[in-house]
Amino acid sequence: MKKLVYLSVTAAAIFLTACTTNVTVDSPSCPMATYDDISGNFVGKLEGNINSAFKATNIALERDLKYFRVGQIPGDNSWLIYARAELDIKIVVSLEQLPNDMVEVDISYGSGNLMKSQQIFNAIAKNMSYYR
Repeated sequence: MKKLVYLSVTAAAIFLTACTTNVTVDSPSCPMATYDDISGNFVGKLEGNINSAFKATNIALERDLKYFRVGQIPGDNSWLIYARAELDIKIVVSLEQLPNDMVEVDISYGSGNLMKSQQIFNAIAKNMSYYR
């Protein structure tokens, strides 16, 4: 019985830690981002300030990727930007200013889509290069 409990705890630990994937992205300062399979969130970092990231995100969502931006909520050194894709898929981009002139970008695409999240992040990174 003890072996069964240890085996199940070990299997659960492996399952929970195996759900985070490192992903290569187009960010010269931080070329590695993470994607969480359970929550469907994609998190990466870009060099710059929150204002530039906000502008770059809006341009990436509306002009570059042709998503319908439906709103934004400002916070203390942060922004939440909401958009919709085809078939009314909800997109949420969270921007947060970090120390050392870095911005954390957290992207949620529907219930989780690594490829679409990475496309959004790379479009934001491309537009951030124009504001340096």
